[in-house]
Amino acid sequence: MSAGNLPAAVCPPYTGSPRLKMNPLLLPAALCLYYVIVWIAFGRDPKRGTIVPQYEPPDDMSPAAMRYLMTGMTDRKSVAAVLAHLASKKLIAIQPQDGDYCIRRNVSEAPGNLPVEEAAAFRALTEIESFRIPGSSAPLQTVFLQSGANQHVSLLGSVISGAVNKQVEQICFDRNLRFSLPAIMLSSLISLILAAGIDSREGVVFLTLWFLFCSLFVGVIVSMTVVPALRDMVHGRTAGRNIAQIVVPTLMFSAALAFVDWRISLASSTEFALTLVAVTVLNVIFTALLQKLTPRGRKRLDEVLGFRDFLATVELDHLERMNDPRLSPAVLNDYLAYAIALDLKESWGDQLSQALTSAATSAG
Repeated sequence: MSAGNLPAAVCPPYTGSPRLKMNPLLLPAALCLYYVIVWIAFGRDPKRGTIVPQYEPPDDMSPAAMRYLMTGMTDRKSVAAVLAHLASKKLIAIQPQDGDYCIRRNVSEAPGNLPVEEAAAFRALTEIESFRIPGSSAPLQTVFLQSGANQHVSLLGSVISGAVNKQVEQICFDRNLRFSLPAIMLSSLISLILAAGIDSREGVVFLTLWFLFCSLFVGVIVSMTVVPALRDMVHGRTAGRNIAQIVVPTLMFSAALAFVDWRISLASSTEFALTLVAVTVLNVIFTALLQKLTPRGRKRLDEVLGFRDFLATVELDHLERMNDPRLSPAVLNDYLAYAIALDLKESWGDQLSQALTSAATSAG
């Protein structure tokens, strides 16, 4: 009997090559293993040295540069520290006014010996025409830090970040992007390939692409704004209402992401939807964890921490007395800006930082 005459039960009809299906949860497992190996090999900071009290700012570092070295970013406290430092040099005057802050330039041009980020911030103050008080005959420009002036704080933060990055980032930090960026791209590509293999008419590929892009964006926002803000609230350095202004919009974006991931789970599987969440979380967390200090950065950070200890134990009470929020900020001294930048609690600096938070999160 020929093969062609065999009963169907003995020789079933040919239906094509079987389709190879991979358990999607293998992707985050492999990604986690990769990141752990890379972190152990390349992501750990040099060992902390002996912290010796420093009685003046080390290596002539500015307050914003110290904060960038300590936190790895430029934020609202960096802006507050720069403004306080400019005020201590009498280049600008800062006065509280109805819950906001009025900033007025005392000179037309900044001196040439300013730190680069403070010179950039001072130039930014001169370039924004809206800083002038409407109807005022005063020749010098003025800006109000208030909830409707989000663009003012954003501009100052951008120019400060760009200037500080040049002098601190390349010398003191190794972001290890050569390891994290390929992992992000490859894991996203594999996720899209898995989505393309799903037999569905619900646009799973598009939803997957949208989810991966937006979730990474939200993850960056959480790591750069929400986490530091929560840390400030835990340590009593900011008010709860400022936290709400940051957290609530993030929760709204997260709810939209959760809805899209739920749609993906209906069109594919729960395992695939969980895979996308796990891939995003791993990429965001380990991209932050892989950032490390260079040996030179470790040494300079130890010096910054020594100066912080000096301010905390010797100068802080003096700063508290000098900068009671009921007094004019005209009595600011040079160390106030460093106290703000290094997260030391003091009355006026806290209020200015909170004003900047409101300005940066309440506009629109």
